[in-house]
Amino acid sequence: MMARQSGRRYGFRNVAAIGVACYVTRGLSSLRPWCAVHRDSANRGIPVEGKAATWVPWVALAALTALAAVLRVIGLNSGLWLDEILTLIETVRRPIWTILTSFPGETQHMLFSLLARISVVMLGEHPWSLRLPAMLFGVAAVPALYFFARELTSQREALLGAGLMAVSYHGVWFSQDARGYTGMLFCTILCSMFLLRGLRNPAWSNWLWYAITAALGAYTHLTMVFVVASHAVICAWLLLIQPKKGDFKVSDWKRPAAGVALAGLFTLLLYSPILLQVHQIFSKPSHLVGVSTPVWAFWEALRGLRIGFGAGAGVVVAGIFFAVGLWSYWRRSGVAAAVLVLPGMFTAAGTVLARGTMYPRFYFYLLGFGILILVRGAMRLGATAADVVSGTTDGEQRTRRELAWGTALTAVILVLSAVSLLRNYQYPKQDFGSAMQFVEQQREPNEPVVTAGKIGYVYQEYYGQPWPQVQTPGDLDGVRKQGHDVWLLYMFPMYLDHDAPALMSEIRRDCPTTKVFKGTLGGGDVFVCKMQPDGKEVGSDLPTDRVVLPADR
Repeated sequence: MMARQSGRRYGFRNVAAIGVACYVTRGLSSLRPWCAVHRDSANRGIPVEGKAATWVPWVALAALTALAAVLRVIGLNSGLWLDEILTLIETVRRPIWTILTSFPGETQHMLFSLLARISVVMLGEHPWSLRLPAMLFGVAAVPALYFFARELTSQREALLGAGLMAVSYHGVWFSQDARGYTGMLFCTILCSMFLLRGLRNPAWSNWLWYAITAALGAYTHLTMVFVVASHAVICAWLLLIQPKKGDFKVSDWKRPAAGVALAGLFTLLLYSPILLQVHQIFSKPSHLVGVSTPVWAFWEALRGLRIGFGAGAGVVVAGIFFAVGLWSYWRRSGVAAAVLVLPGMFTAAGTVLARGTMYPRFYFYLLGFGILILVRGAMRLGATAADVVSGTTDGEQRTRRELAWGTALTAVILVLSAVSLLRNYQYPKQDFGSAMQFVEQQREPNEPVVTAGKIGYVYQEYYGQPWPQVQTPGDLDGVRKQGHDVWLLYMFPMYLDHDAPALMSEIRRDCPTTKVFKGTLGGGDVFVCKMQPDGKEVGSDLPTDRVVLPADR
């Protein structure tokens, strides 16, 4: 049943996404009754709101969390993509004890696999039940970001950040991905929150919770190790320098040291049944060294940001907001700025040194931090614009105007992000089901169907199709000699260029593209082509500069 999902189009989703944009914009007006009328010197001139009625932020946060849940449920049952299928077949379908004691490869995200197994056993095997743990972590990240933000900034900015997380294109996309990335996002936010609380209030409980959330994050995805390493460097830095007055500080070095040490110990205990397997896999360079390069990852990240902000111009504007926001955080607290950006720097260095490859998905856990910096930049630029336009010197009126302008700029970002969800709901991540149905409907009974690359695994192991997989030009020529037109399905052309260049060259030369089935996964389109039996060269519809590697595996 699950294997026969065909990547249906859900027209009502488009209406829902447009409605969300209107809902969010209107909801922002509810912030006005409790906006600030004073300036906080610790914020370096940034306007902040006064104390709100106790129920207002909780109602707003509950509404945003509910909105996040709705947006992540829509389309949760669409067709699976390659890595989800690998996770299902190689891990989730196995007994829990096998999951806990085996590490088949990079697709194994331990905590997610365990939770997904429980979900599938209890609810049956469906795309939505497989993705349910990722969806729940993605929803939980919204209130988690609010509580983390309250350690750094105002209530208004914290709620705006939670709102942007709720409607974030990438937040929704990964919440509907049967992988552990939203789990790591959630754990990173909580872990960083306990770090800041521990630096402000060195209670042992803060550092114990820090260790627990850090270990669970590492058990979800090993790049969490770089987050903890960056935190250790920040704590060591605070021991060597005198922090600004009112900034975070280390009052007792033994407590953060114990927190980091316990995080490492708990992680080792969790991985102890598979420690040697993990070492064997990650001690070898990736076979995609030279393909999944940092340069490629950078351009793919920009492509993904362009989708999230609707256009290239949106990325440029967001970059300006980000730069202003980061500078504002740095002026107020060097520790806060380091907590927000240093983990990404450690991840970049660590992933390249460890296996020589890089993927944009490795940085998804920084989504919440990026959102907070973006919101701060919008609020700061809004305040500056309000001062320039109005010229008001009265403190209360000036602050109200600055907050209104900053909130309006943030609202624009929220609307752009909500509208970008249309694309997420329009297509599945990879449309294997529709491609399969198309071939079965179009081919004659005597026309063979073959696959090239990893798509063969998908159709044989998941969809149960007897379609053979060709690996060399000789394999393909053998099928063509049968005297009938040959249907061929493939994906990720650049992977085929790397793994089987001669085969990919023949496909481009002799197999014109019949139809392309689009997906939201970067470079994840499914290609269907039809090849003549006599091997006569024909023009290909596939330009060589069209293909890219997947951005969000």
